[in-house]
Amino acid sequence: MSWGNHGFVDANWDIRPPKVVATTLPFFARAATVVGDTWHELDQMAVALDQRAEQLNADSAERVVIELMANGIRELARRLEQTEAALAAYLPTP
Repeated sequence: MSWGNHGFVDANWDIRPPKVVATTLPFFARAATVVGDTWHELDQMAVALDQRAEQLNADSAERVVIELMANGIRELARRLEQTEAALAAYLPTP
């Protein structure tokens, strides 16, 4: 490989994704657990907010705020669920 020619790419260049070494597996396992627990808890919070919103008048400003909060929490939970799935891809299958 020539370091002086910046347009040159070695044909033997390894473009595979890096392997996850065994020392990182506990990190991914713990991260997946924390993320999984968190998105489940957020989903439960959204359900509780929905129940509270149902008790309020349809035109209530408080209801609008609670519904917006519940929707935001649900979106965050959805993204965390996707993150959990991505982290699980690094874990060995049982």
